[in-house]
Amino acid sequence: MGNSSRLRIVHALRQGPQRVGDLAHETELTSSKVSQHLAILRARGVVVAQRQGGEVLYRIANPKIARVCDLMREVLADQASERSELLQELLASQ
Repeated sequence: MGNSSRLRIVHALRQGPQRVGDLAHETELTSSKVSQHLAILRARGVVVAQRQGGEVLYRIANPKIARVCDLMREVLADQASERSELLQELLASQ
């Protein structure tokens, strides 16, 4: 869950089951990248695939995973903020 692309995919799946193309559009990743990340997420039990007619829809395997995703997004935002503050301090001291 430490990968930002996978976090974006999981976050997008909070809205409900989606196809690869829809996820690619929403996350601004290529369909092939989304498929690669979904394969990793499936292997780890984060998402499941379900066939509906000729389409494959992906969904979050367990609702608790959405909470983990939220926490990871908060951690990454905190880290980015800390790096930004440190950079501003360094630039101000020059």
